[in-house]
Amino acid sequence: MQIILAYLGVVVIWSTTPIAIQFSLNGLDFYTGVSLRMWISAVLSLPLLWIARLRLPFHSQALKSYLAGSLGIYGAMMAVYWGAHFIPSGLISVIYGLAPMLSGAMAWVWLKERELTPARFLALLIALSGLALVVSGRLSVDSDAWRGVLGTLVSVICFAASAVLVKKANAGLHPLVQTSGTLWVSSAGYVLTMPFFGVHIPEIWDMTSALGLGYLVVFGSLLGFMLYFYVLKSLPTSRVTLITLIAPVLAVFWGFWLKDERLSAASLAGAAALLSGLALYQWNYWPDRWLRRLLRRNNRAVQVNSARG
Repeated sequence: MQIILAYLGVVVIWSTTPIAIQFSLNGLDFYTGVSLRMWISAVLSLPLLWIARLRLPFHSQALKSYLAGSLGIYGAMMAVYWGAHFIPSGLISVIYGLAPMLSGAMAWVWLKERELTPARFLALLIALSGLALVVSGRLSVDSDAWRGVLGTLVSVICFAASAVLVKKANAGLHPLVQTSGTLWVSSAGYVLTMPFFGVHIPEIWDMTSALGLGYLVVFGSLLGFMLYFYVLKSLPTSRVTLITLIAPVLAVFWGFWLKDERLSAASLAGAAALLSGLALYQWNYWPDRWLRRLLRRNNRAVQVNSARG
């Protein structure tokens, strides 16, 4: 029951994160927004560790796990914050739906969790076609949308790789410990890159931006990451990243309700194809049986025709 509640919690939080990012960036540049979020979250994680009577271990396995997690918090967040300036929050979540497929492929290589079946190969083609439609539909509306799409794709790759690498590290850390350690390693990364971007605090801070940042610190980072690492510790990687297949539906609703965001007809059709492909990728048992029978039947027909010839 705890796993189910944690899973649902991550779904709700992740579905609201893209629009919260956009709200937090009102008056803030992307680097200031993401670095403030991570620095504040890292500091607040320490009293939570003290209350829970937990300590941050620094043995090699723990450090590997923190570094793996930081790929999803530093690398993925940098890219998606930059991209959030150019595309709607709903579109970000739709593109993030590629995460289960990417993590499945990476887990097959690094963890030997999956294999590429005929149905999954078909699902890959459908999802990529849907992504192409989403991108083309958005580019027809906004010529700078390619920046947001590119940033989000880089973010998805970093996120999927991070999930698999944390699983591979297998440090056995408490979810709060994993969250705090990952936030601190990521915060160090933001400090190191600060000379390249700079932090610019506005003289007058928009209330919407402050509330968005506060939500991301408390829910998007501390609670969200803790629940995510808890679920990741208990379930296969592909099942965890399935969250990104569910979240886009809610995210599009939040964007429509809170920011009056709308997608073009081509983008909506592409989103439907993308989600259909990802659903086929996850629930592939019966389609795989049907495709294998069809392939065997075709092979027999070819062999019979060759023998007759």
